[in-house]
Amino acid sequence: MAEDPLLTTLLDLDGELNSSIELIVGGGYGLYLKQMHLNRNRAIRTLFLIDQLPAARTTQDIDLILRAEVVTDSVSMRPIRQALDRLSFEVVAGAEYMQFVRQMSVGNVKIDLLAGPLGSFASRVPNDQRRVRPRPSVNLHALKLDEAVGVEEHPFPIQITGHRSSGQIHTTTVFVPQAFSYLMMKLMAFRDRLHDEDKDLGRHHAIDVYRIIGLLTEGEYDHVIRLRQDNRKIQLFQKLDRLLKNTSCRSPALAD
Repeated sequence: MAEDPLLTTLLDLDGELNSSIELIVGGGYGLYLKQMHLNRNRAIRTLFLIDQLPAARTTQDIDLILRAEVVTDSVSMRPIRQALDRLSFEVVAGAEYMQFVRQMSVGNVKIDLLAGPLGSFASRVPNDQRRVRPRPSVNLHALKLDEAVGVEEHPFPIQITGHRSSGQIHTTTVFVPQAFSYLMMKLMAFRDRLHDEDKDLGRHHAIDVYRIIGLLTEGEYDHVIRLRQDNRKIQLFQKLDRLLKNTSCRSPALAD
């Protein structure tokens, strides 16, 4: 059976970077990696039993979240751009320097570059509401995710192994966001699709919220409680809190 092209891509990128940059994988694929990891390691206790959760679903892209000190620094970003070039990634038209795609034997694989709140590193980059662009430019940007609160705190480590495109076996550790940040991101995505005529677009995000909660480990629980307490007064958190309280099962995204 052919290996997962997204896994191959992560291994390729990590190999090109000599494991020098921490790869935080969000979105549907990050959640897939976590669920598969916990399914293989049943000794790790989760809030819900793995068998009670919806099946892990794959995606066709990788949401790569870059740490603030990396995404705001040209010296740190340049090797990533060079690695993408060596791996034959091309810029996606209309999303220049934030999205890259390459052709593989099973089809296209896309990488979206993202960044959470920049905190004290914000002064390094131009004030842009949509993207983070280090100075001087290295033709590599990241989409701002203000909702990714605490995404750099206590990320969940997952060891991955497999064949690179070259055929070489490679093993490394990638990370996925801890549950609080994941919930913030997924709830925002759900909110954006809540009244979409295509019900499945919102339903998938709602199911992912359920999976994030179900996959909460004992080690993550205290982090979630603390981050919720620390961020309960920020406007975005309050908006999403109201969303949860007001969303009806009759909404277009959740209705049958």
